[in-house]
Amino acid sequence: MSLRKIRLALIFLFVGIGIIMHVSIGFRPAWYYYLAAAFLTATHFLFGNVWQAFSQLRKGNLLQAELMIKKNKYPNMLLRSPQAYYYFTLGMVELKKEEIAPAERHLQKALDLGLRTPNDNALTALNLAHIALLKNDRKAGIAYAEKARDFQPTDLMIKENVKKILPPARR
Repeated sequence: MSLRKIRLALIFLFVGIGIIMHVSIGFRPAWYYYLAAAFLTATHFLFGNVWQAFSQLRKGNLLQAELMIKKNKYPNMLLRSPQAYYYFTLGMVELKKEEIAPAERHLQKALDLGLRTPNDNALTALNLAHIALLKNDRKAGIAYAEKARDFQPTDLMIKENVKKILPPARR
């Protein structure tokens, strides 16, 4: 059972118990359940299942990541960090499916919002550099590669790929 379904089941359970307690005993013991349901509802809209989808992406389960990320119906309601990872995950999935235009748009949104780690930001900029080079825009590709380098990633694969794109004078 997914975390989303568990969260929704708990919301309904807490509201149900709250109503039963409210009717039988009064509001004072029921408000804890209402508060728990409100908290879970808020987390449902503010975080969604972005972290689970991102985890699936990191494991290489693109189909699972795509299915999970598309369950977020209101990405603009997410908090800033989950929203950035929403667009990052969606962009990476679309890039793997070779849908270049939407991938570029989503990765640019993720970069604009800002991801949490330098490696994630650098990976986003590196993928945007790759997209620019696919579109034969060498100037934009180099600019994104420099931006990736400026994030000071610690991942060796990212560093090596940045070096491959940058001309020797700019490394």
